[in-house]
Amino acid sequence: MTIYQLYHDESMENGYWHGILLVPAEKKPLLLEYLEQVRCNTGYRDPLSIKKVKRNNRVFDCASSWVQIGLGFMRSRAKTQPFPVSLGKRGKQRVFVNLPPDATNLKFILFRERDNHETMTGYPDRASKIETTFRFGIKGGLHFLGSDEQPIHIEKMHFDGHKHHLRHLDRNRIVGRLQGLRRYCSISSRPDIIDDRSSDHRAEEAQSYGDCQLLQLTDLLIGSFRTALGVVTRDIHKELAHLPKELILDYRKGYARMRNSRWFSSFWLSECFLQSDGWHFQTLEFIESGIGMKQLSLL
Repeated sequence: MTIYQLYHDESMENGYWHGILLVPAEKKPLLLEYLEQVRCNTGYRDPLSIKKVKRNNRVFDCASSWVQIGLGFMRSRAKTQPFPVSLGKRGKQRVFVNLPPDATNLKFILFRERDNHETMTGYPDRASKIETTFRFGIKGGLHFLGSDEQPIHIEKMHFDGHKHHLRHLDRNRIVGRLQGLRRYCSISSRPDIIDDRSSDHRAEEAQSYGDCQLLQLTDLLIGSFRTALGVVTRDIHKELAHLPKELILDYRKGYARMRNSRWFSSFWLSECFLQSDGWHFQTLEFIESGIGMKQLSLL
């Protein structure tokens, strides 16, 4: 069994997107070490988010390197092929390294509520709607990404701040009502499983520095995958979306194609929408957005 910590962020472009990053506890220090090397090389110390990526500058350099590192760590197996990533520019010189073979097994869930929760009625507040669809997303994602051979246990959940929800997140609505998990999926019963303090590491009431960095990485992964799917907010974001797009194209070719991929069982892309006969679920649709494809071999 692999013990994971969960990181959640959101996007509200053309629907409500849950981004859920699952980080193996034993790989967390190594991942943070690489992210910090990028911070040191680029000299960028402020919080990172997709909204701040506006042009080719050190913010872009830092974000691009982080996305490469995140995708590299999402490999389910390293095989014998090196995976080079940028660690940003040190002065005028760009630094590249090959990730080690044990830089693997992060998992990513992108789950969209298509109508931005506007069709959901009978809920006490907007936060309860978000908690409900998060529950849909985590259950479906865990079922898809885990297996009897690779069981998943979630020990801690980190959410990007509670102030924009106007209250703390409800543990019971998120965990207590999560029923019917398959035997290879489990979630800790600890009362403090949810940390919803700020992801801004400069804030007084922030989560730990490392957890803030991983929440910021989750934000970048949502934005890059969303852009790769065709929901683009700025053209510069397309530069972050080349690698996610190629993975998505292979993902949509089906199980047999992904079975031989280094990213097998590494990510899940789905959406839900409510109609008069109940909830419907389907794979996220791909909208061709004109993002150019680099000649990369990821399989």
